[in-house]
Amino acid sequence: MRAVAVLLTLALGFLLLSLGYSAPYGGSYEYYVSNWSEIGIPNLVSAILAGWRAYDSLGEASLLFTAVIGFYILLGGKKK
Repeated sequence: MRAVAVLLTLALGFLLLSLGYSAPYGGSYEYYVSNWSEIGIPNLVSAILAGWRAYDSLGEASLLFTAVIGFYILLGGKKK
């Protein structure tokens, strides 16, 4: 069992090291400035928060919900 865990950890480490981490040309600021009419929000900070951070918040909420359900199941669920 430990050998499988070590192999999976090494495979994940190799995968993460092989990814390209260079920043894309232009970045998100240029995207928001050039596509201002498509966003529909007059403030740049609000547009970034509403456009991108909403997905981030949804992911965090899903992670928190999964952790709570996992602990609930781990601790035995509802007492009868």
